[in-house]
Amino acid sequence: MISGLELKNFKCFENMQIDLKNVNVFAGVNGVGKSTVIQALLLMRQSFCADRESRRLYLNGKYAEMGNSQDVVYDKAQDDFVEINLTTSHDRKHTHVFAYEQDTDYLQSVKSAPDEREDEWKNNSLYGDNFVYLSAYRIKPQEHYGIISEKDLKIRSFGNNGEFALQYLGMYGDEDVKNPCVVEEDAKGKSLINQVRIWLDRVSPGVSPQIKVMMDSRVSELAFDFVEGKEKTNSYKSINVGFGITYILPVIVALLSSKPGDLIMIENPEAHIHPAGQRMLGELIARAGAGGAQIMVETHSEHIINGVRISVKEDYISKDDVQLAFFYKDAQQEYRHTYQSVQIFEDGKLSAWPDGFLDEWEKALIDLL
Repeated sequence: MISGLELKNFKCFENMQIDLKNVNVFAGVNGVGKSTVIQALLLMRQSFCADRESRRLYLNGKYAEMGNSQDVVYDKAQDDFVEINLTTSHDRKHTHVFAYEQDTDYLQSVKSAPDEREDEWKNNSLYGDNFVYLSAYRIKPQEHYGIISEKDLKIRSFGNNGEFALQYLGMYGDEDVKNPCVVEEDAKGKSLINQVRIWLDRVSPGVSPQIKVMMDSRVSELAFDFVEGKEKTNSYKSINVGFGITYILPVIVALLSSKPGDLIMIENPEAHIHPAGQRMLGELIARAGAGGAQIMVETHSEHIINGVRISVKEDYISKDDVQLAFFYKDAQQEYRHTYQSVQIFEDGKLSAWPDGFLDEWEKALIDLL
């Protein structure tokens, strides 16, 4: 597990250090650094996968398109370098310093000191097979979805948009969920497809996915059944069903298929989902983290956060395993980007309510009165 991240001269951060837990929720208004934390980790993985020997930080590739070197260096930097330091759960710090060169789409490493346990670090989830990233641009309803090789599917290469999660559910849906913390007791058992049905029903009541994988034509199809009272409807193709149900399905599959040691990074999981469903999604995120996966979520949803808070109160996850970070610009420090760690107490209450954090409803009420 990654227990700490330090960024120097990277994008909006002059110097930022954050402790990371099993469940990490990054909140704040737009443009304050939430995405930057995730992007730093994505660039490290992207660069490692592209070329393990050159030690360059590649700015454009499989996981991120960041432009050129000018786009990633802090605009008020006093030095021409970017530093990304990672700490593992064994308190081993791994320092990576990259030199700035104008008009390049990479940064050249000038110092990389992962200490004598380099091989162990390279097997960490950030660089290994137990990694899932779902961007904010997830799959939308369409006639067909592409598929990948079974080798890649087994290590849950769901694609940045989650398009291959459908194939995974279609091919491995009968296997039992391995993370007991996310399992809901049900007469139909612990299979992935049944647990997806249960959680999808909690997010959007009455919905049940139907996946068809056609290896000969290299596509998969997605349809949904709806339970109305005691009756079940015919299957409807995803293009004839609400956008949000398709959009959230890869997130649910990724969380339910999580295992100890996984690293799962999700941008805006709440998009297109009703507030009640967002709260359920927050609970699923917390429970997946309680089962040993490391989850990093960027969100604008107070309902996602409330789902995590309720999970702490209901003892699904320890408060010590949650990092709730509120990012903002500090007016007293020349509007430098930073964050405040907001602790969740055992009763679900919060240690602080900084301005701009979960307070828009109260501000709206004041304007209405």
